[in-house]
Amino acid sequence: MYTTFKNLLLTCFAIFIIGFMQPGCKKEDKFPAQSLPKITVISPESAIPGTEVTIKGSNLQNVSTIRFGTTEASFDAASVTDTSITALVPDSLAPGDLYVQVYVGDGEAYAAKNFTILEIPKIPTISSINPEKALPGEEVSISGINFTNTSSVTFGNISADFTVSSDTKLNVIVPAAATGGIQVITVSAPTGSDTVSFTVDLSPVVSSFTPDKAKEGDIVTVTGVRFTGAISVKLGSLETTFTVTDDNTITFTVPAGALTGLVSVTTPKGSGSSSSNLVVSVAGFKLIIYDDVISNFDTWGGWGGTADYSNTSTVETGANSIQVHYVGQWGSPIQLGNGVIDLTQYSTFKISIYGGSGTAGRTVNIGFNGSDGKSVTIAEGAWADFEIPISEISSATSLSQLTIKEYSGVAGVDEIIYVDNIGLN
Repeated sequence: MYTTFKNLLLTCFAIFIIGFMQPGCKKEDKFPAQSLPKITVISPESAIPGTEVTIKGSNLQNVSTIRFGTTEASFDAASVTDTSITALVPDSLAPGDLYVQVYVGDGEAYAAKNFTILEIPKIPTISSINPEKALPGEEVSISGINFTNTSSVTFGNISADFTVSSDTKLNVIVPAAATGGIQVITVSAPTGSDTVSFTVDLSPVVSSFTPDKAKEGDIVTVTGVRFTGAISVKLGSLETTFTVTDDNTITFTVPAGALTGLVSVTTPKGSGSSSSNLVVSVAGFKLIIYDDVISNFDTWGGWGGTADYSNTSTVETGANSIQVHYVGQWGSPIQLGNGVIDLTQYSTFKISIYGGSGTAGRTVNIGFNGSDGKSVTIAEGAWADFEIPISEISSATSLSQLTIKEYSGVAGVDEIIYVDNIGLN
């Protein structure tokens, strides 16, 4: 019995020793033992999407995935060290708090640290500008987004006055000191800025002239801006003799043969024209037919409308003009007769006509001695001076009758024109 117990004791001891020395008797780990990654700091600790951030810590060499919340972030694996990784905050993330997580392998080891996504600043963004070219002092409209907090607008390096109409629209005045040519407009806010190209026009501007009615040889004074260096002044299409008094004033002489027209000034930087015509009086005829009153003829009744020879509402020169109201197709309310004019002494017939509303493109006919002669086209809303060779009107050597006839042939016509300064030269 002793032997049996002794043998049993030796057997159990041998089994214990063998079991202690055989690791295969211990349950295996599912994954090999390894050092876990650790995040100690993220710099910066908050940022907007798209920002580059640096993750610092230890055991980062084998990191395979980085997530901001549940969104995977991009990083350059080749630049990873055991203590540092640089990653980009994903663009799709909304503002708020989340965790940045780094993973090793298929997720068997990871580390996390809190991080804050900031709201993307609302930076001014320009989409269009209207107009794309303007004079100093003129208003320009800028369209885009995020204009509410605009703090300044500049043309080049010149500050400009502006008004924020809405978050999508700015109105800005081109500065008087702006440099001419292509400039960069910059719209700035505390969050950032945007730019757009713009052309500053330094052409001269004609504001007014005195007198507003003149005749050949008269001196006219023109006022405006940027006249210095003027190389040309025109009345209509005719060059004039001029003097630049200063940057704001020019005087010129009404040239021979000038007709009513716009006043224009040209410098090396461009041209500018008046907004209204300088009315050139055609007084000084060798023979006057109408200059406030009818001369050398009697007024006949006419037909197809009315003629007021003492009208004062729309006048080219003097006190009166003839208001002609055409109410019938081919109407001829102006009919002058009982004249005894020797046409061999003259070469040119002159007349000024102003077209009332709806007369653009209409024509009237100048007729001598009861026959149709030369047709002219009316300018709506403006005086037009016509100088017609008598040979284009009639081959007659004497003039006893004059008619001014509606010649567009429009049925049911109802139009008003004004006639002034009729004569022969």
